[in-house]
Amino acid sequence: MSLTVIIAAVLLLALLAASARWTWWRSPKPGLKVLCYHKVGVPPRGSKLGELWVSPGKFRAQVKYLLDNGYTTLLFSDLKKLADSGAALPGKAVLITFDDGYENNYLYAWPVLKELGAKANIFVVFNTIGKVNLWHGTASEPWINMATLEQLREMQDSGVIEYGSHTMNHPRLSRLEAGDAAWEIAESRRQLGAALGRELCAFAYPYGDGAGAPALREKVSEAGYAFDFSFRQGITPWPWDRKSSALDRLYIRGGDNNWDLALQLSRGASRL
Repeated sequence: MSLTVIIAAVLLLALLAASARWTWWRSPKPGLKVLCYHKVGVPPRGSKLGELWVSPGKFRAQVKYLLDNGYTTLLFSDLKKLADSGAALPGKAVLITFDDGYENNYLYAWPVLKELGAKANIFVVFNTIGKVNLWHGTASEPWINMATLEQLREMQDSGVIEYGSHTMNHPRLSRLEAGDAAWEIAESRRQLGAALGRELCAFAYPYGDGAGAPALREKVSEAGYAFDFSFRQGITPWPWDRKSSALDRLYIRGGDNNWDLALQLSRGASRL
């Protein structure tokens, strides 16, 4: 065997090994696709949480990819109408969600959504509206401004954004006493709904903590939420069997490109 053939074989094996990190070889998965973002913008200097930040340009490219490829972006209320009627999802349905309610969602994500004609949803931590992300340790990143109530209302009035609850204070629910956890879940729906003049139908567990705990999921149901969302990576079968699990999401990282996005949407993950 010639040296050229050996080198070619080694390169081919290296290429195959590298590409196996991506999930292109997996079978496509049907079901509800829910994208999960956090912050849109540039991470502050010294941030150790860069993967939570997606640049405005990259976010715009990802939303444009969705629309160019025939995806229909849904609000929580759209999903509830489908669930209540027993209707099938549109051929390419996707929910864009943001966790926490940062001011940068208003400054950078909302203008992109308005420009391109897409819809999105934000899970809000009620007690930090107009403040900073107080649950966050500053050793990993400086505190970030949260959207004000006026900004939340402006986005809602545009018809582009709807809201869900992310508790009152962003705790790890499983670490709280049962009554305190129930209060975080129910009171956030009551207060945020009153502040926005809308009834909320969606809840997301901070850190994903509690999404696999039947007792906490029962409290979410008792509080009146139609949907509860995990932070587990994946695509949820539709129609959704609420008793089986919370709705999974597709976590979009700052380093993800449109290839990663396409694999997330089709395979439920982009990389191993």
